[in-house]
Amino acid sequence: MKKMYAFIVLCLPLFISAQTDYTVTFKVSTANITVGANGIYAGGGVLGDAQAVQLDDSDGNGVWTGTATVTGSGGGNFIFLNSPSNGGDWGTKESLGGLPCSDPNNYDDRIFPSFTQDTTLMFCFGTCVNDTVCPTPLAPVNVTFQSDRRHSPAFTNAYLSGTFPSAWSGDAYPMTDDDGDSIYTVVMSITPGDYRYKFTADNWALQENFVTANMSDTSCVNTNSAGNTDRFITIGTNDTVLPVACWEQCGPCSNIGLKESDLIFKAYPNPVEDILIVENPISDRIEVSVFNALGQSVLNVSSQDPLLQLNLSDLPSGLYYAKMSSGTMESFITLTKY
Repeated sequence: MKKMYAFIVLCLPLFISAQTDYTVTFKVSTANITVGANGIYAGGGVLGDAQAVQLDDSDGNGVWTGTATVTGSGGGNFIFLNSPSNGGDWGTKESLGGLPCSDPNNYDDRIFPSFTQDTTLMFCFGTCVNDTVCPTPLAPVNVTFQSDRRHSPAFTNAYLSGTFPSAWSGDAYPMTDDDGDSIYTVVMSITPGDYRYKFTADNWALQENFVTANMSDTSCVNTNSAGNTDRFITIGTNDTVLPVACWEQCGPCSNIGLKESDLIFKAYPNPVEDILIVENPISDRIEVSVFNALGQSVLNVSSQDPLLQLNLSDLPSGLYYAKMSSGTMESFITLTKY
């Protein structure tokens, strides 16, 4: 009996060192969201489907809790979901796109930490805060997206898709063309932050595929480590109307196929350092609007001068878009500011 006891004692460290699975307690605050009827779940990645781990808020304090047995060696992903209706309801997952705690290679899900014992992980839903005390949420702003579809393949219904609350859903954000000019728009109420997106159609039957070698301007797109090239935008605290974007291009496409000499309104020099000259060959008043690379209006001028001079000296160096219009006539140019 003593020999058997000694054997067990000697082997005990081996048993302990071999343990890799631990109980993880998830605690997530929902102070900044409205929880749906089905409650909060943790799922995805190493946990399983969208309803892998059901969380509970029995005391009604807004902090939902649940446990799972997870390998503590690190690696893998997971995400919290608000009221998924079934195991495949990924449209209810929290939106972390562009945040440092998300994994762009794995659907912008959270990354599991490493641990060597039973542990408790605390979060605030939809944020990178590792605590159940949520920060005061930023007020959402209205952002108008505009997609010129005249040069896209044929489609039936236009959509915007991206790292918004419904997370790359193919039909969550329909775009409309009320005046029939092939420029589709949608106004989104978005919390300030970083987002990735692209224009799509017919529930992913058609989507923008950016071939940067064919783009004269690539400032609106970038490629993540997973090899996905998308549009990206940083939303500030003001309502924003983004400039019209041509299909699979950063700037407008009204001038595609036109030589500079064929444009109705002309602007030069380009690149420009201080003074931009706009030629107005018509007698009517023209509107000139200059937008920065984020789509924010930085200058608006209305004039009938045949040679209009715009002072851009106060603008920082970078890429800009200028829209010159009068009635149904318009010209777009991409400007480089020294």
